[in-house]
Amino acid sequence: MKDKPYHHGNLRNQLIEAGITLINEDGLKSFSLRKVAAKCSVSHTAPYSHFKNIDELIYAMGEHVTAQFMDTLRTSIHGKEGTQEAISLLGQAYIDFFVDHPQYFQFLFYHSDITIDLDHYNSDNYPPFALFRTTAYQLFESFGLPEEEYAKQLVALWSMVHGMASLLTNNGVRYSGDWRDIFTLKPVF
Repeated sequence: MKDKPYHHGNLRNQLIEAGITLINEDGLKSFSLRKVAAKCSVSHTAPYSHFKNIDELIYAMGEHVTAQFMDTLRTSIHGKEGTQEAISLLGQAYIDFFVDHPQYFQFLFYHSDITIDLDHYNSDNYPPFALFRTTAYQLFESFGLPEEEYAKQLVALWSMVHGMASLLTNNGVRYSGDWRDIFTLKPVF
């Protein structure tokens, strides 16, 4: 039996990315550290130097994607916070992030344990959605929208953004044009 090569570089991130790929291909039931190690061409014990078990790897995968997503979203509105332009910039960044990383969309929304609570404005919400909600609520307030309308309008805005990301990351959906030509994030009220 041939020994697996000693692995140099950022094995932790490679294990995370390989894990995302494997979960998206095969689901959680057949997911294992051994399969992740094989995908990275390292020994089956190598992942244990970074993760004590499969749950820790899955958690790290979610954190890895969320950190990148939040950086993208924050950067998109930097210096524009509280402006009417912010929600459009945020929506575009949301969609672009997943167009650039379609594997992250599938992992986050079908295989991770994130929670998005559309009914309650609370700190337990998934951070990218919490930022989207805060940005949308600032817009609603600037337009003088009654507070009782905020939740309904938030769902409408997020549905457009998330729906577009879902369509553009789906291999079975084809569109030859530029989504920006058909999509402008404007409040529905």
